[in-house]
Amino acid sequence: MFLFYFFLISLFSIVDAQQLIKQDGSPVEIYADEAIEWHKNDNKYIAIGNAKAKSGSMILKSDKIEAFYDESDDSAMDIRLVKAHRRVKIIDNKLEITGGNLAEYNLNKDHFSIFGKDLVLTSEKNKLKSTNKMEYWRQKGVAIATGNATATKENEFIIKAEKLIWYINEIDNKMDVKKILGFNNVSIRSNNEVAFSDKALYNRMSGICKLFGNVKLQRGTSFLTGDYAEMDLKKGISKLMPAPGRDSLNENRVRALIDKGENYDRKKPN
Repeated sequence: MFLFYFFLISLFSIVDAQQLIKQDGSPVEIYADEAIEWHKNDNKYIAIGNAKAKSGSMILKSDKIEAFYDESDDSAMDIRLVKAHRRVKIIDNKLEITGGNLAEYNLNKDHFSIFGKDLVLTSEKNKLKSTNKMEYWRQKGVAIATGNATATKENEFIIKAEKLIWYINEIDNKMDVKKILGFNNVSIRSNNEVAFSDKALYNRMSGICKLFGNVKLQRGTSFLTGDYAEMDLKKGISKLMPAPGRDSLNENRVRALIDKGENYDRKKPN
């Protein structure tokens, strides 16, 4: 163990001398338990065994990490792309992404693409899941889940769609979701009500979720249908309306079917 530790110190002395950095000037540190290989002809480093890449508050962990760099005229090494293979985990302040089989981090764009069948992004009390792909734009504070995407916030709501977009806000060192966009086959479950639509927009500050296209509000076996609806997830009030920009109602835009025998006991979302 001592000899291996000495090897890492010697290697990083070489790396520091070669200025292994991001293009913005901040350093990129690479660690591994088994080995770190320097492929000079391919302009890359490979870290093997509990590999870790660290830059500022961001930590990327996996079984193997490849770091690709461009070498400038003064021999400085500018890291442009990092790839992580198997058991990928990303930590950025209080945000965490797990379940990845492959991840690519474009340092110029500060953008992650993570692939896997059980991807989970956790931020404070919020969770975002995907069975295919997740993207994370660090500077923009945007996360995108594609493929059977699900967003949850404790017992408040469950939002599902083919694609969900999170807008993340950092306040007082806390990461919170300020807005959620949903696209294609959207469903929203809150208390004892479930809603369906083509698209949805949730605003955390107002607690209102707006639904667009083929809207259906369902409680038990009773339902309302129309073009547009607003769900107040804080107050538990839903309104069905014509799509924005339309001045009048007609029977084709808003329709209700109410089951008089339905029992509406309030339940938490499952």
